[in-house]
Amino acid sequence: MTDQPQTALISGAGIAGLVLGWWLRRSGVKPTIVELAPEIRKGGHPVDLWGSAVEVVDRMGLLPELQAAGTHNDRGVMITPGRPPLHMDLRRLEIGFADRHLEIMRGELVNALYRAVAGDVEFMFGNSISKLEEREDKVQVEFTSGTDREFSFVVGADGQHSNTRHLAFGKEAEFTNYIGGYICGYTIPNTMGLKNAIHRYVVPDKTVAVFPIRQSNELGVGFLFRSRDPINLHHRDTDGHKRLVRDRFKEDEWLVPQLLAGMDGAQDFYFEPFSQILMGGWVKSRIALVGDAGFGPSPAVGGGTSLAVVSAYMLARQIANAADDPAHALTAYERDVLPIVEKSRQIGPVLVKSLIPTSRLSIALSFLSAPILMALPRAIRGRLPLLPGKAVVGMRAIAEAPLDPPHVRE
Repeated sequence: MTDQPQTALISGAGIAGLVLGWWLRRSGVKPTIVELAPEIRKGGHPVDLWGSAVEVVDRMGLLPELQAAGTHNDRGVMITPGRPPLHMDLRRLEIGFADRHLEIMRGELVNALYRAVAGDVEFMFGNSISKLEEREDKVQVEFTSGTDREFSFVVGADGQHSNTRHLAFGKEAEFTNYIGGYICGYTIPNTMGLKNAIHRYVVPDKTVAVFPIRQSNELGVGFLFRSRDPINLHHRDTDGHKRLVRDRFKEDEWLVPQLLAGMDGAQDFYFEPFSQILMGGWVKSRIALVGDAGFGPSPAVGGGTSLAVVSAYMLARQIANAADDPAHALTAYERDVLPIVEKSRQIGPVLVKSLIPTSRLSIALSFLSAPILMALPRAIRGRLPLLPGKAVVGMRAIAEAPLDPPHVRE
């Protein structure tokens, strides 16, 4: 074993990358995080941490801070034309697959993670990987800035459009499974006075979600819609995405016109397909993928953030167990996370159907069944599935992910 510490390059300063950097540092590894953006990206929608993911941030000492920063949106309001709004107490919902849960804005979670690692981890903002070359015991990395460095191993934590995956494994189109819709989101000033309640406007094939962000007195806005076929727009064509969303929702009622009017002034607009990255494996010698770069239920359907957190932790644990042999550790990580990933793939296709109803009948059934469910005693509510069965199986696999997998060195 060499006396020199192992070095790691993590591509992507999102949730998976920051969690991984924190745990690698405590395993004696020297991590460097490279991020294309000039600074930490702080926007995004509410995200959920379930079960084991809550335990990971608790072990990091961040749970009290994250709980204080939670969304605290404990009421729901469903709106559809021709019916009175349906008000729900979300605290009465029984999820049934995790005993610990935290909902927090993505930006609040990223800020907390960044503060936790900023003093221990090297960051390279405004930079990206341009070439990866594996050598006998290192990975030679060239950056778009023109510099090059060697690392003991490289991890792509750079999301669904992963540059690391493209360089090491192949083109995005080879691994993308489109599951029938799109989501866009952004924040606007909360001039409508909405507080502590998630509002959801639904019509066939379209949903608008609005949630107050109490820390900034803003509203998070999400537009979700179905599309049978993928739309031919580059993922960075922001102007094209905005035109598309306006066209899809231009005739809708409620607050939709005001919400669309705020789109142009939003600095954090994003647009993503409901799609999954499907790969047979996400490790190649000393290069690995974690979180949405290699797998994930799909953006905004639930489970993806928790899976990113627990998979980053599981990777770091294997590095700690075999710090002198990163290739072996990464192979063990892939083996450990595979059964969780396979079950999580059921979440996206099922929940897209729930998030975006296809007919007026399905919307009417939701309006009729929700009050009945809420009125039931807790003991009975807890036995009724809140989510479709396949989604529960996937969510439970993530929430019950083993955080200390046995280490076997062959």
